Amino acid sequence: MSTTLTTQRISASAPASALETQPAARHRLRRALPFEVIPPRFEKQAARLQGLLRFLDSPTPVTTSAVAADDRQRNHNTEGNTLMTSAFPQATITGYPRIGARREQKKALESYWAGRIDAAEFTRAVHTLRIDTYHRLRALGLTEDYAIPVSYSHYDHVLDTALSVGLIPSETTGTDFDLDDYFALARGTDRRSPLEMTKWFDTNYHYLVPELEDSTTFKAHPQHLLSLVSEARAAGHLVRPVLVGPVTLLTLAKTAASTTTSPLDRLEELTTVYLDVISILAAAGVEWVQLDEPALVTDAPGIPDEKLAEAAGRTYAALSRARTHPKIFVTAPYGTLRSGLSTLATSGIDALGVDISAATRSLDPGYLDRVTAEVPESTHLVAGVVDGRNIWADDLRTSLEVLSSLGRESLSVSTSTSLLHVPYTVADESALPVDVASWLSFAEEKVSEVEALSTALSSGAEARTEAFNRSDRARRTRAVSVRVHNAEVASRTAALAGDDGFRSDYTTRQEA
Repeated sequence: MSTTLTTQRISASAPASALETQPAARHRLRRALPFEVIPPRFEKQAARLQGLLRFLDSPTPVTTSAVAADDRQRNHNTEGNTLMTSAFPQATITGYPRIGARREQKKALESYWAGRIDAAEFTRAVHTLRIDTYHRLRALGLTEDYAIPVSYSHYDHVLDTALSVGLIPSETTGTDFDLDDYFALARGTDRRSPLEMTKWFDTNYHYLVPELEDSTTFKAHPQHLLSLVSEARAAGHLVRPVLVGPVTLLTLAKTAASTTTSPLDRLEELTTVYLDVISILAAAGVEWVQLDEPALVTDAPGIPDEKLAEAAGRTYAALSRARTHPKIFVTAPYGTLRSGLSTLATSGIDALGVDISAATRSLDPGYLDRVTAEVPESTHLVAGVVDGRNIWADDLRTSLEVLSSLGRESLSVSTSTSLLHVPYTVADESALPVDVASWLSFAEEKVSEVEALSTALSSGAEARTEAFNRSDRARRTRAVSVRVHNAEVASRTAALAGDDGFRSDYTTRQEA
């Protein structure tokens, strides 16, 4: 796709009624999106573009000076790719709980499904939840442009990505998914069964499994992402759109019984549509996008690690070479990259997120050394040192030592995974014993830990004395607490003989 950004902002002049014919739609698209060359696949979809153009025709209020980045001049390198102006934030997270601290989303969903509220009221409720979340994350220290990820979903982030790239066919209405069609995929109706659900890697989260057929035609549906970006910008936040990466999306997809090709055989085709989506985000002023590739750290059934790594390398080299795209941040949560580490790090992406939490380091002690050796300085390293899945307070001093040992200038601090897996805040747990509560860190506390480590990395631990003192107390008191260490159990354990922990074979047990 040969597209080049101009230095003008998005136009918002002519009325949407101009979209009555395909030539008119193409003309309006040229005016509404700052492309000099329109991707051919979009010229053939005038009806579907009406929602996108109507969205782009809506003026977006700018309320803070930080959002003035949308007006900055775009620089161009000799190959024509836009050089975005925002550096990657020094402190960030890769995802956040979306149900609401007071279960606001759950209540809105149940009310909508029961018919007590209509689509408009549901939309207002979750809009308020998202904006409140952005405000809270800024208050917790994620103050830089693009530090906050847009990880919200009405139901499931895999479903959202599958709809956004056409892996699941849909017709986007206006600026969002059609809610009835969306929830029919998730919950089923009298006329159709819901999509299958299965575990998201080794977590307790379950995702909806998209089904791929030979007849599936991938198409870009960026309206939902654009809407999320726009509402955040109107509230004073430059946020980072998040998609499941193309390699992971195809790896997780199931194939229909009649399908004659494997999902990865269609990776190049899907990559082109991902490029369409992120190019339109770039045209709308988005400077960073996040693509999550957890499949690269796991054992995918029937797919060797080397094959997945090679596929990821081709995919991200293609996305990075394109003339129009935002900066690309790829994450690899839930474990250690193997063949994919050097492949991703040298593919041309702008930032790479790795899981270097204490749990991951204990399972793969050599991972830090490989990260140091294989990730070039030209690729910004986003160190997921704060564990996004467990509920325990981070050992900040050890984490700071780990970050310092990387010896990098191009380094940011993050969580190892999305914080989707933990509760909102320990402050709400009033029934917990005081000593136990001091050992815990939920989503809000983990954001504060990320911010404290980022600040300490540049200014020393004394710049965040309170956070480091809390971490020290948690580590010290838990190490001696009788809630954790029972002398009687320790004595009995010490008395075990060498073979006491092993069962005899089945035949011996049966005879006994």
